[in-house]
Amino acid sequence: MAELPPRKNATPTKLTKLLISPLQVLLQMGFPKHRAEKALAATGYRNVQLASDWLLAHVNDPTLDDQQPREYLLYLCPAGCLQSQLQDFWARSVRECGRNGAHEFLPHVTLVPPFKVPDSTVPDIVSLLERITEHENQPIPEIRLETYISQNFMGFFLNQDSAEVIKVMASRFARELAQINVAAEAHTQALHLTLAYNFPSGQFSTLEYLVRAMNPNNGHSHWQLRLYSRDVRLSGKKVYKVIFPHVPRETDELELLLGDFVYVDPEACNDSIDGWIEGISWLTGCSGFLPKNYVEKTAESDAWTLHKSVELNPSADDLDEIDGISASSDQARRLLSQVSPELGLSSGKNSPIVRHDTSPPRGLPVRPTELSKCTENYVNSDLDMVGLSPVVERPLAFKQGHRRLFIVRHGERVDFTFGTWIPYCFDETGKYVRKDLNMPLSVPKRQGSPETFFKDCPLTILGETQAGLLGQALRFAGESNKIQHVYCSPSLRSLQTCQNILKGLEIEQSIPISLEPGLFEWLAWYQDSMPQFLTPSEMLDAGFRLREHHQYFIDFSELSDRRESAEQYYMRSHYVTQCALRCTEHIGGDVLLIGHASTLDACSRQLVGGLPRTAQELSRIVHRIPYCSLAAVQQQCTEEPPVDDSPDEIASKPRWKLIEPPVPPMTYSANLRFDWQTLLP
Repeated sequence: MAELPPRKNATPTKLTKLLISPLQVLLQMGFPKHRAEKALAATGYRNVQLASDWLLAHVNDPTLDDQQPREYLLYLCPAGCLQSQLQDFWARSVRECGRNGAHEFLPHVTLVPPFKVPDSTVPDIVSLLERITEHENQPIPEIRLETYISQNFMGFFLNQDSAEVIKVMASRFARELAQINVAAEAHTQALHLTLAYNFPSGQFSTLEYLVRAMNPNNGHSHWQLRLYSRDVRLSGKKVYKVIFPHVPRETDELELLLGDFVYVDPEACNDSIDGWIEGISWLTGCSGFLPKNYVEKTAESDAWTLHKSVELNPSADDLDEIDGISASSDQARRLLSQVSPELGLSSGKNSPIVRHDTSPPRGLPVRPTELSKCTENYVNSDLDMVGLSPVVERPLAFKQGHRRLFIVRHGERVDFTFGTWIPYCFDETGKYVRKDLNMPLSVPKRQGSPETFFKDCPLTILGETQAGLLGQALRFAGESNKIQHVYCSPSLRSLQTCQNILKGLEIEQSIPISLEPGLFEWLAWYQDSMPQFLTPSEMLDAGFRLREHHQYFIDFSELSDRRESAEQYYMRSHYVTQCALRCTEHIGGDVLLIGHASTLDACSRQLVGGLPRTAQELSRIVHRIPYCSLAAVQQQCTEEPPVDDSPDEIASKPRWKLIEPPVPPMTYSANLRFDWQTLLP
C-alpha cells in the first residue's frame, strides 16, 4: 500500500491536543525550548496558558535565558484540624510578638532540604515522587507530636515510629534522584515542625503560652508530602508583598502591581535613607527601586511554586491532592494563573485603593493616598451620569415590585475548543473555510481579518446552540415578557450569545441589544494589547440588532488601563450594573447582562452586599463557571425601612439577593473528533 502524503493544513483536534505535552505546545507556539521549560518549571507544569503568561510577563527579565536551575524542597505538611490550629497560632504569634524565624515559611517538616533540578528534569522528579508514594508497602503509623520548648526554639517532634518510616521514604526519594543525576540528601536528624525560633528573650513567656495552648494530637488531622520549588534569586533575600501599586517615574524604578512579591536584600530596608529600596519582582523578574512602605514583609514560601501534593495514608473522606498551585494559601500562583488572565490583586477589606501617581520623590516620606483615580467615578454612587435618574433620598430597592437581574456567560468559543484555528481555517486570500461541523458556518466581515479574530473569536456551533437552549428554557419559564432590557459586552462571542438567547426567548425583534463596553472582562488579562472589536457598523452588517442612540456607561476609550487591579475590575462592573438598573428603574422589567465568566460574580457581588474578591479568589471562581452559566439576582422589595434609620444604615442593607435561577443548569460531555480512517482494516 502506498504511503499517505503529509497533510499541508491538517485540522487540529481535541485528540491531538490531548496527546501532546505542554512543552510541545509551547514549542509549536514558537517559544525556545529552554524558555518553555523554564516557564513550565516556574508555574508547576500546571498548564500551557499559565506558562505562556509567565513568559509574556518575564519578557524583560534579564535572567530569562540563564540556565540556572530552580531549587526544590520536599516537605511534610499538616492538613485538617492541625493546619487550622497552626494558622491560628501563626496569626496570634505575629500579632502579639511580631515576626520570628518560623514565619519565613509555611508550617512544615523538612524531609529533603533544597536541591537543584534542571528545568528539563522536573517532570521526572514529580513522577518519581508519585511512584514512591504509590508503591510504598510499609504503612505509616499514626503521626503523634510531642511539644518541645527551650529558650531559643519551640516546636513539635514526630514520634519515632512514624518518623522512621517517613525518613525511609525520603531517603529512597533522594537515592533515586541520584539515578537521574540530581544530587539531594534526605534529612537525617529528628523530624520536627518548627513553631518559633530566633525570637527575643522577652517574647518567651507569651510564645510559650501560645504553644502550650495548642493540642496537636486532638482532632482529625492528616499529612501531605509536598514538593515545592523556588527561584534561586531568593537565596539570601527576604520576600515582601506589594500592598500599594506604583507606576515608575524614573527609568531605574520598579513597577509594583497588587499581588506581586518583591525579593529584597535583608540589609536594604535598614540602610535606606530616603524610603526607597532595591528589589526584584517575582511577577516579571525585573529589578529596580521601589517605595519601602508600598510593600510589607511576608513568608518566603509565599513566592514558592507547589509542584505536587500527595496525601499520606488518605482516607476516603480526606483525599486532597493539589498540583501546580502556589504555596501558602495559593499566594504565589494566584496572580500568574491570571497574569494575562489576572494581573492585579485587590488590597482587601482594610487596604485603601491608591493612585498610580502617588509615589514620593526620592528622599521624602511615602504616604499613599486613599482613592485610585481610575476607579473614583465607579465608587461615587451619587453621580448623575449618562442620563441616569438622580439618586433619591430613600433607596430605590424599597419601591414595590420584584425586579430581577440575569447575568450570563457566553457560550463555547472556537479558540478554546480548537486551539490555533486561524491558520487552518483561512486560506491565503483570507477566506474562511469551515474545517469541522462544530465550527461556525461563516464569520463576520471585519477590519483586520483574520488576525482580529485572535483575541475576539466567535462561538462554535455548540456555543450558539447552548445560548439558544438557555433562551428557550427562559421562555418556557415565562421570562419572555419580563426581560425588557439587554446589555452586552462588545466581544463577538458575547454578542453571538446574546443574539441566540434572544432568539430562544423569541424577542429578538422587540428587544434591541444595548452595547456596553464596561461589561468586557478584566483588562489585566490583555497585557500586550486589547482586542480590536467589531465596529458598530460591522455589528449591524453581521445581523446584530443594536439599540440606537444608546449612550455607553463606560466608553471604549476608558478600557485602556491594562494594569487594572481585581478590585478596580469589580468597581467597574458594579458601576455598569448600577447604571443599567437605575436608568431602567422608571420603565420596570427585568434586566439581562451578557458577558464573561467573571461577569457573573463581578456584576452581582457588591450588589448583594459583598466585597470585591481578591485576584486569587476570582481565579478560583471563574473556573467553576462553565459556558452559558446563568446567575439570577432579585430585588428585595420589603416593607419601608424604619423612619429613624439613618441614610448610612439604609444604604448598608443589601437591596438585592442571589436567588436560584428559573432554569436548570446545562451539562454536556467532551466529544473527541472522529477520524473515519480508524475503521480501515
